[in-house]
Amino acid sequence: MNNNISPRIIIGSGGTGGHIYPGIAIADELKKQIPEINILFIGSKNHMEMKEIPKFGYSIEGICISGGKDKFLSIEGFILSIQLIYSFFLVNKIIKKFSPDIVVGTGGFVSFPTLYAAKKNKIPILIQEQNSFPGLTNRIFSRYAHKVCVAYEQSKKYFPKGKTIITGNPVRSEIFQLPSKEKACIHLGLKVEKPIILSIGGSQGANSMNNAWIKGLKKLIELDMQLIWQVGKFDIHRIKKNKMSHHSNFILMDFIENIPTCYAAADIIVSRAGALTISEICLIGKPYILIPFPWSSDDHQNRNAKILEEKEAALIIKNEEIEKKLVDSTIQLVNDSSMKKKMSRNILRLGKPEATNDIVNEILQIIL
Repeated sequence: MNNNISPRIIIGSGGTGGHIYPGIAIADELKKQIPEINILFIGSKNHMEMKEIPKFGYSIEGICISGGKDKFLSIEGFILSIQLIYSFFLVNKIIKKFSPDIVVGTGGFVSFPTLYAAKKNKIPILIQEQNSFPGLTNRIFSRYAHKVCVAYEQSKKYFPKGKTIITGNPVRSEIFQLPSKEKACIHLGLKVEKPIILSIGGSQGANSMNNAWIKGLKKLIELDMQLIWQVGKFDIHRIKKNKMSHHSNFILMDFIENIPTCYAAADIIVSRAGALTISEICLIGKPYILIPFPWSSDDHQNRNAKILEEKEAALIIKNEEIEKKLVDSTIQLVNDSSMKKKMSRNILRLGKPEATNDIVNEILQIIL
């Protein structure tokens, strides 16, 4: 580490909330332990991290890169190759100016040029892998990393043995400080005595989930069930044209800013099988229905979901069965008290509340 100055850390984090929020959680814990620490994020221009990360008080530098390992044999692949080269030069310039003591990669396409530049400049690397099947970037750079922190036992086999440890996924501190259900319902304008379903489609929403809910709105109204519905920015205007979506039992959001409050209010949670959402729900212990995104890279969402299903900690609905099964399966779970208790008990056993602290301790051991 540089002598006589505060530690300096770069975090490569972006593309989706599943990569962004673990980076923020790590940064928050670092700041908590070393208030004078200097943290800089590197993200992708025109992606959500450029707006989201500054909300948490951190600086971010944007590079011009978009994802898609499946694009390399196409025109898009040629463009991506140019972006990678240009992004490397940008990150290299940032690293030389910022002079970090370590570079942390949380996966995704933003991490690729960031970790490559760190390797070229002989900066220590720590990798954090969220999924049961690791992403391409993390698999490539794990051989150069000082430490690899993984969330699942199943992913250890893809990384070097001597440097890989199971920590779980880092989650934001707010997840440990949920308000009471009563306070959450008052804040959201919902009735505490009526069942509440929270539907999370991921940071971009989920069109197929939205279509299933639209078909089931009448049934939910008849049963007097409430729905906190994250529909995504691409679907919000379409869904608002449906008159039933304006019923007082429903709350529509394009993006959920205050997820802890929504978690606290919910009796049942329905979501895609992103690793971060799974890790958060394992800590709060709510009954859970998973709908893996079938086009996720390396089918990682389906792999994540099966781990919970095997432990009887969640139910899985296949994407192609959403419109047929989602609403009825959710209603059935709402009304099954014994199943809800069993799922809550089992999912809590999978939580790793010390994950963020353990990852930060590994970072500090490398640089201090």
